[in-house]
Amino acid sequence: MSPPLRWARRFTPLGIGRRGVRLEMSGAVLSVVRVGPLGGERTVVTAPVREFHSIAPSRSGRGLHLWHGARLFRLVGSAGSAGDGGGNDVSTGSADDPISAFLAVLALPLYLWSALAEHTEKVAAERRHVTATLGWLGPRVGLPPPGMTVGPPLPGGWLTAGRWTLRLAVLCALAVLIATL
Repeated sequence: MSPPLRWARRFTPLGIGRRGVRLEMSGAVLSVVRVGPLGGERTVVTAPVREFHSIAPSRSGRGLHLWHGARLFRLVGSAGSAGDGGGNDVSTGSADDPISAFLAVLALPLYLWSALAEHTEKVAAERRHVTATLGWLGPRVGLPPPGMTVGPPLPGGWLTAGRWTLRLAVLCALAVLIATL
């Protein structure tokens, strides 16, 4: 029996183009199944688990790199929501009167603290998800094909800063384009 293996597949190093996938294990056969946003499913690859190789956590520990032959699957762990979104004591909107606006400004630190706590819990859940998957799937995968060398996942640092700079530049360009229309 396998643990829940819900992931999002990254198609670009920029982290954009994510698609939901599910890893399914049936006997000694591992399948990567794409889960569409409207519920449709498509099997990307089905192969004996020994044909998959070089499983490793991503640089942040929130994702997984899994190879099948020369094909790399960059998977980003997905954690379930912490709750149903309810339970807020303060309304998220503010009325037009100055007292409501003042109360909203006073409640802002509470919102920020709550968002930070929720994000921290989500990151911890994603890392637990990766650790559970590595513990379960790691001993079952095989070695790389003869003659193939697989490097470790890309490091952070300047590469991460460059990726975020590029993302922000693209978003700013889109905002300018939309504003000029």
